[in-house]
Amino acid sequence: MWNRPGNVHDSHGAEGFLRTLFRDLRARFGRRHALEVRLDGAFCQRQILAFLDGEGVEYAIRLPLWKWLGIRSVIASRRRWTRVTATVSGFSMELLIPKWGLRKRVGVYRKHVSHKSRKNFQLDLFSPDDGHYEYSAVITNKTIGVAALWHFLAGRGAHEKTIAELKQQVAFDAIPTQNQLANSVWLQISALTHNLVRSFQLAVGAPRRIQSWKRTFQLFLGAPARPRNRKRTFLFVFRSLQTLRFTLFDQPARIVRPAGRAELRFAVSSLTQRRIEDAARRLQRAA
Repeated sequence: MWNRPGNVHDSHGAEGFLRTLFRDLRARFGRRHALEVRLDGAFCQRQILAFLDGEGVEYAIRLPLWKWLGIRSVIASRRRWTRVTATVSGFSMELLIPKWGLRKRVGVYRKHVSHKSRKNFQLDLFSPDDGHYEYSAVITNKTIGVAALWHFLAGRGAHEKTIAELKQQVAFDAIPTQNQLANSVWLQISALTHNLVRSFQLAVGAPRRIQSWKRTFQLFLGAPARPRNRKRTFLFVFRSLQTLRFTLFDQPARIVRPAGRAELRFAVSSLTQRRIEDAARRLQRAA
């Protein structure tokens, strides 16, 4: 983790972080593998675009609809849109940005919503019967189509879910002390815990189903392979730490003293017991 002050822009120091990250990835995997990034609008800056182009990295970055870009007038005059999903359509254009001295490919999208948009603008060219639209743009150096570009950037939502799980389940967003080194260790432990839980699911393999009392149960919450799609997110379907906590880790127990010595006794169901035993066997084989 790289810590940064909380009173600066999200992209503060981003170029240095990306440079170090790319250097590490290429040291691990070599230059024969292409690198791709998908970033939010905070990273849409001239110096970062120039850096990514210079590094030969393919990127898709959310482009804020600043008035000085002139994209809104292009949208207003646009008559033909390419269908992306049932509610999203878009088109591709070459955008000249004199302020930055760049000419870039931009994908422009509109999403049909049933409510009046609060976070975007509504153009006057649409009649009230057409409903309301939310608009967005993506700047890229990739050569994929409009629909593929939308899905590629939409896959970034999986990263956000990972960050949310880190914050909610292992207190990644907590500041436990007033010491920077101690707080940095806390972040490392949180990240290691998250990675350990996912490695645990990979080690035990795909879940196995059993039949009990005319019902089908999943014997263990492993990580089956995920079918590939255009969003290109995880290779496996991981269970959240919250799911594992309530189905495997957190079990009712009490301390008893049957012979004058404290003994911890669990009151788990037969299904939970089989899950634990199955996990133990799989981990032993994996080791």
